[in-house]
Amino acid sequence: MFKFRCNVLFAFLLTTGCAQMCDKSREEMSAEEVVEAYLDIALNMSSVNEKELLLEYTTGDLATVIASANDEAIRQAYIEKKYNLKKYVLMERRDRTPREVEIKYQLAYSEGSKDPSEKNEDAPIVTTENTVAVVKRKGIWYIHDVIGNKTSIEFPVTELNTIRAKP
Repeated sequence: MFKFRCNVLFAFLLTTGCAQMCDKSREEMSAEEVVEAYLDIALNMSSVNEKELLLEYTTGDLATVIASANDEAIRQAYIEKKYNLKKYVLMERRDRTPREVEIKYQLAYSEGSKDPSEKNEDAPIVTTENTVAVVKRKGIWYIHDVIGNKTSIEFPVTELNTIRAKP
């Protein structure tokens, strides 16, 4: 279940880059652009039917997980989000072969409402670093699998929690 949630979160993040990538054909997209486009779709889904868009950017294990997810799981993971995205950034590309790369990205979000107007200053910031395997098939890049995940939680510090040196 944890791996599915990570894959769903990854899918959500990949969606945010689609707006920048929509002008390019799939054949022209770099591995990084495919990851961004996927995150763009995943982060901005408003209908379960958009699951098919996610599948256009995936293959292998990741495509299998998404394709086998029922509508309720997709709805909870992608549409009825209970977090507020703070940022995401592509961090690193490692070329393994001419047709296989690993791309690491970072995502930061706070738990609670996805509505940015509802600010919860006490909500911890969750940061995940994910590494995805991206493969080239017939000249087109696809996300194959999430191969690494590291999560950290940053709790807000208040005046009461600070340590002060005594003079």
